[in-house]
Amino acid sequence: MLRITVHQDGGRCRLELAGKLAGPWVAETENVWRSAPFAGREIDVDMRQVTGVDIGGRNLLTAMHQAGARLIAKGVEMIALVDEITGNHSVNGTKCRGKRVVPEDQRSQIRRKHR
Repeated sequence: MLRITVHQDGGRCRLELAGKLAGPWVAETENVWRSAPFAGREIDVDMRQVTGVDIGGRNLLTAMHQAGARLIAKGVEMIALVDEITGNHSVNGTKCRGKRVVPEDQRSQIRRKHR
């Protein structure tokens, strides 16, 4: 089950999702996203209450991001998903582009684990 709430504030719209972005809810989310109220507006996709995403949901979020939507997430799993989709990674709150950066104090631990 997924709850979809649309918030409009001036030139910006926020699509608030709560529950699982999976199965038939992916198509319903896409229908809401492509609807008239969103035409020509900047869109935020608030996923802070999303508890799971299937491959169809991931593909939709990717398409939304590529169309200019800003993805907002909370929690390790959703933040990691948004990082993968957007290509933005962070280490200790520092944004990194392109690849994951391992903090200096953790590099030796990683090397030991791979030997």
